[in-house]
Amino acid sequence: MHRSIRVPVSLLLLVSGFVLTSAGVALAARPAAELLPATCKFFVSVPDVDELRKKWEETQLGHLARDPVMKPFADDLRRQLREKVSRTGVRLGLTLDDLEGVYGGEVALALIQPQNDPTRHALAIVVDITGHGEAADALLAKIDTNLTGSGAKRSTDTSGGTQLRIYQVPAEEVASEGREAVFFVKDDRLVAVDDRAEAMAILGRFAGEPTDSLSSWPAFDAVMKRCGEAAGELPPHVRWYTEPFGYVQVMRAASGGRKKRGTDLLKVLKNQGFDAVEGVGGYVNLATAGQELLHRTLVYAPGAKPEDGGPSSDKYRLAARMLQFPNGSGLVADAWVPRELGTYLTLRWKMQNAFEQSKTLVDEVAGDEGFFDDLLSSIATDPNGPQIDLRKELVAYLGERMTILSDYVLPITPKSERMMFAVEVTHPEKVAETIHRAMESDPDARKLEIDGHVVWEIINQQDDEIPELTIDTPGFGPVAEEEEEEEGQRLLPNAAITVVHGQLIVATHVDFLSKIMGPEVSGERLSDSADYRLVQAQLTTLGADEDSFRFFTRTDEEYRPTYELIREGKMPEAESLLGRALNRMLGPDEEGVLRQQQIDGQQLPEYQIVRRYLGPGGLYVRSHDEGWFITGTLLTKQADYDAERDQPTVTTAAAVPPEKD
Repeated sequence: MHRSIRVPVSLLLLVSGFVLTSAGVALAARPAAELLPATCKFFVSVPDVDELRKKWEETQLGHLARDPVMKPFADDLRRQLREKVSRTGVRLGLTLDDLEGVYGGEVALALIQPQNDPTRHALAIVVDITGHGEAADALLAKIDTNLTGSGAKRSTDTSGGTQLRIYQVPAEEVASEGREAVFFVKDDRLVAVDDRAEAMAILGRFAGEPTDSLSSWPAFDAVMKRCGEAAGELPPHVRWYTEPFGYVQVMRAASGGRKKRGTDLLKVLKNQGFDAVEGVGGYVNLATAGQELLHRTLVYAPGAKPEDGGPSSDKYRLAARMLQFPNGSGLVADAWVPRELGTYLTLRWKMQNAFEQSKTLVDEVAGDEGFFDDLLSSIATDPNGPQIDLRKELVAYLGERMTILSDYVLPITPKSERMMFAVEVTHPEKVAETIHRAMESDPDARKLEIDGHVVWEIINQQDDEIPELTIDTPGFGPVAEEEEEEEGQRLLPNAAITVVHGQLIVATHVDFLSKIMGPEVSGERLSDSADYRLVQAQLTTLGADEDSFRFFTRTDEEYRPTYELIREGKMPEAESLLGRALNRMLGPDEEGVLRQQQIDGQQLPEYQIVRRYLGPGGLYVRSHDEGWFITGTLLTKQADYDAERDQPTVTTAAAVPPEKD
């Protein structure tokens, strides 16, 4: 959920950097969501580009981008993002630079799945050109020159008094297939679509009250209403929406279809009921009420209503019944959580239920009905195995609280990031005995003692990489599918396992565990940290109370590994979550090709200069009947608290009402 929110924001922030406009928004103009079809699988809209640009410049991130010491990196990043985003408009003969000076109000981009056909895809751009008619005419003339100069055949059509400019684009200009690029201007709206039927349908929605528009789609309507209610009088700087499964299908179609062998994870998840997530979207604001960033997101998954008062799990089917994250109080950092961290995530999850409901998912991935039960039976009865009844001796003791921590080690290398997963258990001594029996029969496990606690280190001789599923974003290259896991590959290489502080803990590196193995020392806990308490106070102001998730990040620590790798010229090799995301966004479209770093990292300043712009942030998630509502914030670096007393203070803004059930 954390990664699909960031990309649309960065796309629109980039747009704001290249656009100058002076006209206001025409109040009578029909919003883009009323013109676009219900088959939109991705939608992002900036209601007022001028305002977004202004707010961006007010943020510390905006100040960082303008700092002279950051100019080499900022220029290179802007160029690369610009090139990637501009590929979105290749089919239309249109780039971001071409749109400069044309904006007069809302700007919207959408990816469409015509007739919900998973083999088809279309791109649409809707621009409010109020007060910029001459600039729009000049742009259309430039597009005509570009497309006809590239061999496109031009024709025109007229519908309802509106002229459509239609270009038949040769196949070689769009890699593998010929496409039509259609442009028209109607009611101060410039519309560009690479599908004639969709263009005609959009034109038809200018009249009357269309019932097949995106705004009439239940999931989109629910998302926007829920976020609007939470935002109150605060208008968004960016609105976005996606239908996850449809989006992946559109990106597959745009990339020529699914090509890889192995399990189709998208198909598996859909079969297992995870398509209950019908839509995700929300509002984004910059420089609001003392915050760098404020975002509100609804994961819309209403499911089926339980029959006759049945259990809530009945709303989903098969493995999707794992998605039970109950709300509750006390989602604060436990005393064992160390102060020095990059990120901290804690959540409530019915893990015993999730274990049982995962059965059909495991069976389908394995391609063998009954595999799950056979596996458990083998673990319990195989004379060469641990002979453990996982249900009775481990799962039965799992609680409903999970915590995930991350940090990094110095010196920075592509493998510097470390992770730790902790699950509360009800009978630690019984769980510890189960782990002991399992590990002592594993030839790759080594028993250690740290601060009086038994730790089992898993020695991975092959040092394999962790498999991943990556879903790219519109205009940023093809969708990367899941890869088949190599035989013998471990999910967590270099893992270490222990039971301590009432938690079953698995860490990617044994030395990470040493940070939590000793006694709980006051002042050395995350809960004692001023920035953590400041973020928690802000989340409380925004409505956090009894929730299902809490997340905290120190962006100055989270981003450091990636930054240092850029300086060393090793950023394409980064294995941190952020580094992988940036490499996917900036890298070549060809699968398996390592991106060549374009910027001279030696020109970048020391990280201590950069980190003063990077503040702490966090979010909370509340489970609702309709899904999960997320509210998050990024704060400025300067501390709004008395450093001597270490007491955070937060001012409540009337324009930012707290979350309500």
